[in-house]
Amino acid sequence: MYNKQRFKPGYAITEVLIAMVIISISYLQLSRSLASVMGAAVQNISATRAINLAHSTLEEVMAHPFDAVGSEAQGYALEFNGTDEYLDCGDVTVINSADSLTISGWINPDMASGNDIIFSKDGEDADNRILLYINVSTEDLYIKYENGGMNQYGQYTSFTTAVYQNKWTHFAVVFDGGGSGNPGKLKLYLNGSAVDLSFTGIIASTITNASGQSFYIGKSGSDYFDGTIDEVRIWNVVRSAAEILGNYNSGLTSPFTESNLKLYLRMNNGEGIVAFDFSSNEKHGTLNNMDDANWVSSSSTILGKEAIFVDGIYDDDDPTDWSTYNDVDDFNGVNFTDDYYTGITGTITVEYVSVHQDTWAISTVAGPTDYKQVTVRVNIPGGDAYTQLRAIKSAKTIQHYALTYSPYGN
Repeated sequence: MYNKQRFKPGYAITEVLIAMVIISISYLQLSRSLASVMGAAVQNISATRAINLAHSTLEEVMAHPFDAVGSEAQGYALEFNGTDEYLDCGDVTVINSADSLTISGWINPDMASGNDIIFSKDGEDADNRILLYINVSTEDLYIKYENGGMNQYGQYTSFTTAVYQNKWTHFAVVFDGGGSGNPGKLKLYLNGSAVDLSFTGIIASTITNASGQSFYIGKSGSDYFDGTIDEVRIWNVVRSAAEILGNYNSGLTSPFTESNLKLYLRMNNGEGIVAFDFSSNEKHGTLNNMDDANWVSSSSTILGKEAIFVDGIYDDDDPTDWSTYNDVDDFNGVNFTDDYYTGITGTITVEYVSVHQDTWAISTVAGPTDYKQVTVRVNIPGGDAYTQLRAIKSAKTIQHYALTYSPYGN
């Protein structure tokens, strides 16, 4: 009995030790399980956050419009040789003696030499005229607004080859006879932004009456335009700064119903010797010394650009605010991070694609086309996991190029 009693405590100690080992092992397993659970939870939170971020990013990118010329994908513009080629629109009578007028369009000037004439309407006296041209040698953009032979004009002195040569630029010239002083009567906007003009003479309250004289695009006298021109519009009203900014890079939903729109040359038919006027005025332009070879793709340098407009000119620096992007193309290759969850990063890719009219099959092409595929990929930290969303953006739907009526096509 004695020996038996003696060994009981030994058994108890062993049992306790064994129990402690079992508990330790269980705790270790439990700790590992908790770590796995927590890891999975973190991963799920990351995945959820990544999906939400991908959705919101895609929506933000898709909310931005195409470039104005981009919305003319698969469209055309007119190229002028600077020697003898021009467009004759006849007597656009709304210009004669006008006290309210807005003329706008896109130009891509070669700026090689001489005077690049953008548009003109001359009276019998060479000093009775309305004229917009580039003086290449002085790198100035002149707006002649002359009446009674008086030398009156506005001058933009920073139209340099370094900034504007062989690049698409939108211009809008505004005449307001009721404005205060020269700056109130004559304004110039480039790429949607007003620029400062220096003036010579006193700007008249009405434009010269050049009745019976043609409105030319690309010519005045013996001077011509060297480069490409697209989307010329004339309004018989003073367009406000807000209207110009909001409209310069978009199309018109129903140009035939725009009562103040008196000329709208989309220059998009791509062949023939007529540039159709899509306004209700129907002042079609006739191509002179030009043929089908002068109809060129309207894509040029503005499509696929990696730049944005800052103060009316292109800025190749990356913007800090997405709201300053002008087109979904600008997002191409952009990397971004999630400010609320460390480690989540993303990339945006934009590609031109073609969409089959019958099967809706999508294929990547060099472009430009009427469709762009936007891909947002968001990486999840801790491995190779990621979430990816794709969407197709249509130029003509977004930019309202559906015409209510047109005998010339869209």
